[in-house]
Amino acid sequence: MVLAAFYPLGLPAQGIADIAKSLRDTDCYRAQARYSVTLPQNDTEVVYNIDLTGMVEPGDTLAPCRYLIDWTLDTPSGPAKGFSAYFDGNHYRYRGERLQEYHTAWDRNPFNPGGRNPGVQNMAQFVELLPAYIADRLETMSADSAYTVTVEPQRVFDGRMVTPVTAVMTIRGEDVMELEYLLDPSTWLPVRITTESNPGSITEQSILVTLTPLPSADCAPLSEESLTRAYPEVFDKYRESNFRIENLRGRALPTFTLPSVKGDRYTHHRGEPFSSPAVIAILDPGTGMNAGMVGALRDAVDRMETPAELIFAFTGTNTDIVEEAVPSLRPGEHLLLNARSLARDCGAASLPVTIIAGTDGNVENVVLGFNQDLSDIVLQSVILAK
Repeated sequence: MVLAAFYPLGLPAQGIADIAKSLRDTDCYRAQARYSVTLPQNDTEVVYNIDLTGMVEPGDTLAPCRYLIDWTLDTPSGPAKGFSAYFDGNHYRYRGERLQEYHTAWDRNPFNPGGRNPGVQNMAQFVELLPAYIADRLETMSADSAYTVTVEPQRVFDGRMVTPVTAVMTIRGEDVMELEYLLDPSTWLPVRITTESNPGSITEQSILVTLTPLPSADCAPLSEESLTRAYPEVFDKYRESNFRIENLRGRALPTFTLPSVKGDRYTHHRGEPFSSPAVIAILDPGTGMNAGMVGALRDAVDRMETPAELIFAFTGTNTDIVEEAVPSLRPGEHLLLNARSLARDCGAASLPVTIIAGTDGNVENVVLGFNQDLSDIVLQSVILAK
């Protein structure tokens, strides 16, 4: 590792340790960020808009600060939103209509104190933009011989003076990552962060982050109560302990990709339309009601005026057992394996369940279990589906 520093005449020398200390001592940090990822080979740009809040917590051994990170990503199907938060041994992360939470009071293992990986709280999306985490990264890179870290002379950027700090990662003589922080020399807070990964290669990726600290930043205390007030719908509908398959009605069917008995894979992306209404049965191969489920669903499809896609998704992986329940397939049918992840992502606490989705990809109805009216309920649901 080579650590160099250059300063204009009259500028007090500041090394990485001094800069890191100043960043780490930022009691309350609030900023807005534009995070742009570009793949130069096809000029694709993905842009996140982020609100950052970070608060120093010196006594916490699990993370360098408390934080709340709120992000929005514009997509063709509408804005995608999510957030991550950490405080007092509690971590929450929400995206894709699922809220995950981790608490040291429940289980310390995901936080992995002293382990090889940094723990869930330190791997949250965009956490590396917070001053305390920048401080940790600068010090880590400075102590790693694979990096060359340099504090450059001040220069003018966007009408203001900044101090650039650059880091180049070299492996086997090749520069594989180039990183530049433009810091405000009066506060050492970041103004812009650029990252070039695998420069010059087919896998090259560029990340450009511009940050605007909010004036007179005010950091309200973080707690589960404050998060619940800020995101009431998320905690009401998508919390792991509250998430139930009944909440799928009116919402997009989750993304899933599952192997079929034919050896190929069936994939559906959230928000993607179906070519015709879809009836998805999630089945446990160990139950004795699967034959009745298959017969009732086929009867409903046979009575429909328009074709419908019928998907039998079994949680097991034994092809022979699954094919005993569905020994042959008809046109428009799919027989899928290993659907435990689909059951989990849909919030299915028990099986079987039947999901009816319209051509818009949204769930029209959910039918729990098996009963004599299943065929009629599915038929009526398809009629009402878009």
